[in-house]
Amino acid sequence: MALFKQLELPSGITVGYHRIVSMNIITNVANLIEVASYTSEAKRTEEQVAIKSNVPMDVFIHTSVYEAPFDQSMTIESAYDWVKTLSDFEGAEDVREDG
Repeated sequence: MALFKQLELPSGITVGYHRIVSMNIITNVANLIEVASYTSEAKRTEEQVAIKSNVPMDVFIHTSVYEAPFDQSMTIESAYDWVKTLSDFEGAEDVREDG
């Protein structure tokens, strides 16, 4: 799964394809959700191909970590639902990610 929504970063770069790359639970404190943002879905695909083929890539990836309330049962699906409650991702569209 991934999300699609155009966002302009403070640097002026526009990213539109976002996926959760990691989740870390700090017991009884918080859930940390790391989101990687790409300029396009095509650049995410380029990254996947490069990793599988062990070849160089030219892909801009911006990462952000968000602190969600502690929830020991949080799944990747519920993490995406939570991310979509953030103002930056309000109205984001779900995208199916293969591979």
